[in-house]
Formats: sequence, structure tokens, C-alpha cells
Amino acid sequence: MRDDEGAPLCNDEAQERQDRFDDDSMWKDLIERFFYPLLERAIPSLYADADTDRPPRYLDKEFRDILNTSDPEIHSSAHAADFLIEVPLKRGASKLVLLHVEVQGQGGGNLPERMFHYMSLIYAHHRENPAALALVTGRRPAGEATQYEVDRSGTRVVYSYNRLVVAELNEQESGESGNPIDLVLAAAKHALAFPKDELQKFRYLKKLALLLSERNWNPKDTRDLANFLERVTRLTDPKLKAKWVELQQELNEEGKVMYVSLLEQHLTQKITQEVTEQVTQQVTEQVSQEAEARGELKGIQEGRQELAHDVLMKLLALNYPIGEIAEITGLPEDEIRSMTN
Repeated sequence: MRDDEGAPLCNDEAQERQDRFDDDSMWKDLIERFFYPLLERAIPSLYADADTDRPPRYLDKEFRDILNTSDPEIHSSAHAADFLIEVPLKRGASKLVLLHVEVQGQGGGNLPERMFHYMSLIYAHHRENPAALALVTGRRPAGEATQYEVDRSGTRVVYSYNRLVVAELNEQESGESGNPIDLVLAAAKHALAFPKDELQKFRYLKKLALLLSERNWNPKDTRDLANFLERVTRLTDPKLKAKWVELQQELNEEGKVMYVSLLEQHLTQKITQEVTEQVTQQVTEQVSQEAEARGELKGIQEGRQELAHDVLMKLLALNYPIGEIAEITGLPEDEIRSMTN
């Protein structure tokens, strides 16, 4: 992996950047999936005016263009967790919302200055002041200002914005809340408080999962929220990950929908192994018989091709993603797609 200027990164730097990318991606997915619950939690006055029957409009490309700058302290590359969102209002108008997710922890420069810079660029482009929210998911430097303020020869500028700081949330209130976003925020705070304590993270993940299973939310919301709980907790201990899979299986057996990524991965690996072993055994026996009867290497080669084809067709029948099938069979994705037509 290389940095923005093409220089190679050391292992620690590469891992840190990958972790940052994973975090950005997770928060981006979460916000897009549960934007209105987040708006209710962070800016309740705007949520009250929003027409939640209509979806918000994400101005991602436009925002990338607006933030096009060479200043590394402001914006050196496309930040996947920055949003400019057009929120429809009940009275038929709309409101722009600047949403910045700060995941850098102790780094990332001056947050209030960056928020003011973003707002200034948006105003210059739209001639509209956006409602702004900084969602701080990591730890910030002690004593950092909560607003932008400057006084130059009698000209004074004060820019305040909404802040939702994960480390400052009340976990108990979040866990008891009827807002689905609060469960994920509670998990994020706990993971932030115990970054190296896998057992603590697992116990809290289990607690939130049981709370989630008792809520009368629709199955899709429940599955997606369980997925985000898992992603934000980021268990790495194999034994605890296995226990998490067991918990999900138990909840599924009880009729509580908790079918999410680690369980899906576990079942996928199991099914893939079973299918591969079964097909391999069948085709190997057939190939051996044909090769023995004909005494030709060609029969073995054809048998291997038939093995890959049979595995492919079984995986397609199980609705596996094309990318995963390509990894399992070794076939190009284009070739797999052509076989499904």
C-alpha cells in the first residue's frame, strides 16, 4: 500500500490506513441506512420539520467537487464519511445538511476550523447556510474548542455547529432508547472505551444483541442493526467470534432474526466446504473411472473442468455473490455472468 504521494507505507501505517478506511466505510453505510434516526438523535428540531416519507438526497459528487482543494490540513483526499445531504421538509422546501464524521481520533487537525471551511465552501456554491453536524466517533485532543471563533481588528466570527460525541454518550440511556441508532452508538462508545479488551466488547455486544432481539422493529432493520453492532465492535478473538455466531444461531432458532455477517460467513464457509467436498468426491470417482477406462490424461483434465462447473452451478443456485463464486472457482467474473444468462 502507498500513501497519497505514491510512497510505500510501512506495515503499521498501512494497517492504520486500512482501519481508517474500514471505519469510514462502516459509518458511511450506517448513515445512509439510518439517516433519519440519526437526524432525530442529533438535530431533533430539523427532524421535526423533515418529511421522513421522502428519502434524503445525497450530493456526494457535488460535495467532492466543492471540497476540491490542495490544502492537506483541510482536505487532501476524498473523505468517504463526509456528506452533503438535501433533506426534504414537510412544507415542500428542502434543507442542506453538512454531516462530517470524525473518525481520526487524536489526529485530523483542527476540527472547528475544518467545519467552518466546509460550511464556507458550501455557502459559496449554494448561497445557503447548511445545518451542520460533527459526529465524533473517536477521541479528540483534550481542550479542543467546540466551535470556530476568530476576532480580527473588530471583525468577529463565531461558528457553532451540532456535535454528537460518541465518548460523551450515556450508554444506559442509549441502550434503553427507542431510536435504533442509539444501540450502535452505545456499542461504538463501549468499543472506544475498551479497544483492547475483547471480552468486555463481546459481553456488551451480547447485551445489545439481546436488547435488539426484544425490540419490535421490522426484520430488515433488526438484521442491519445487528450487522452494524458487529462491525463497530470489531471482535478479533476467534473464540469470541465463534461465541457470537452461536448466539446468533440460538436467536434464529428462537425465531428472532439476527442473521448477520459473521454468521453468514460461518454458514457460507460451511456450505462451500460441504458442496465442494461432495462434488469433488463425485467427480473424482467419475474421473478416475473414465481415466482408468481410457487411460488418457485428457479425461482427468475434463473432470477437473466439470468439477469447477458443478461447483459454480451449485453456488449460483444458492444465490452466492458473483465475486465470491469467482474466488471459490477461480473463474473470471465475466465468464460466470455469461453462464447465468
